[in-house]
Amino acid sequence: MNKVCIFGAGAVGGYMAAHLARAGVDVSVVARGEHLAAIRRDGLRFIGPDGEFTVRVAASDRPADLGPQDLVVSTLKAHGLPPAASSMRALLGADTPVVFAVNGIPWWYLAALSGGASSVSRLDPEGTLAREPGLARTLGCVIRSPNEVVAPGVVRNNSRASSFVVGEPGGALSPRLEQVVALLRRGLPGAAATGDIGREIWRKLLLNVPSSLLSCLTQSPSSGLLADSATRELYARLARETCAVAARYGVAMEFDLEGQVAATGSNPHPPSMLQDLLAGRPLELDAQLFAVQDLARSAGVDTPMLDVMLPLLAHRAHARPPAHG
Repeated sequence: MNKVCIFGAGAVGGYMAAHLARAGVDVSVVARGEHLAAIRRDGLRFIGPDGEFTVRVAASDRPADLGPQDLVVSTLKAHGLPPAASSMRALLGADTPVVFAVNGIPWWYLAALSGGASSVSRLDPEGTLAREPGLARTLGCVIRSPNEVVAPGVVRNNSRASSFVVGEPGGALSPRLEQVVALLRRGLPGAAATGDIGREIWRKLLLNVPSSLLSCLTQSPSSGLLADSATRELYARLARETCAVAARYGVAMEFDLEGQVAATGSNPHPPSMLQDLLAGRPLELDAQLFAVQDLARSAGVDTPMLDVMLPLLAHRAHARPPAHG
């Protein structure tokens, strides 16, 4: 296994592609627009705390140009997945696994719990992803890596601590999971396998639900929210509601407010949803927030803070002017 396509080589995908290519993996990327043009012309450039480097990778906005792969890693936002499913077909060999690295609840979450073919209706309304690539090819991935596209073809990450936790939807530590993680670790030392990807999903949501909601409503990073006593309390309430929902789906968690304040410190990095809001891009409201609310209602869990704040953010997202260019 050596041939890898990063489908959606934006901030996180660009980070992964650059580091895997530098390690000698045969990497191609699916990108679009000015970002694609810059990668083709100048290569994919990465800027980090220890310096920068540029790699040359095959790049196209037509997956059919790249051909079948040993592994596909999709870093598309959740709302971009169903429209892309048919074009992804050209990248799939007979046994090609697809790693879905998405924020929030993934489309396959309910199918993995039930052992069936169903998907989260909000995230895969026509069942497109459940049919193809389907659950059998799917691996989940939870990423913690603060990246930004600072110019077309240029990705920056100011952190030395990035993690990429990969798991089978059903929880097994399978041979293919170990093979995929071994490949990723060639360029991404933070790659690891887990036998409980559901727990990893909820652990990240424990931070993303409060930080995404409050940061977008206030235009303040998490560090600012946690430094203010009033917004710190709102943050804690949202986190505890997230814990309550997770518990009904078999994941027991507790929120440590003081620990989160200490871990966040004065880090000014804005959550990815705030970056999207400020740039006029679509927000991942469905996967990160509405899907959590849906799961709460299905399980009979009260989420009063989420229920009040989510309509406000949805209104703001729909009322803003679109991005230019």
